[in-house]
Amino acid sequence: MINKTIQPDRNGKTIGEWVKDSLMIILTLVFVLLYAAAFTGKLDPLKDNFFLWRLEPILLILIGYYFAHRPAKHNEKLLKEELQRQTQRADAAQFAKEKAQLERETLEEKIKNARTILNTANGDQTKSTKAAIGILDS
Repeated sequence: MINKTIQPDRNGKTIGEWVKDSLMIILTLVFVLLYAAAFTGKLDPLKDNFFLWRLEPILLILIGYYFAHRPAKHNEKLLKEELQRQTQRADAAQFAKEKAQLERETLEEKIKNARTILNTANGDQTKSTKAAIGILDS
């Protein structure tokens, strides 16, 4: 069974992130509306500005948290992606190094085998055989 809360959609957000963002926006809007209603005088349960004084810091904290948290989250996401790219680069370089080493060892083995065959093929070495052995030795 696939857990849809941790799999990103095409925008890169999971369902959990969408819910958190939506709740933060809704909560902020509720407090902004309450603040606006209290400021205009439509909501005055205590007949003084005490309610307004209590609501203002909560509203500022929510808005500050929301707008400070989003860039930090975005920055964290970019850093994680960069880390993944660097890890993939390092893995690719290591793979290429190992592949080159294996090819080198294979070619050295082929040269060794060719030298052995040329040395044992002709007891009396001709010029071409001597030239081939010279090329292999260099």
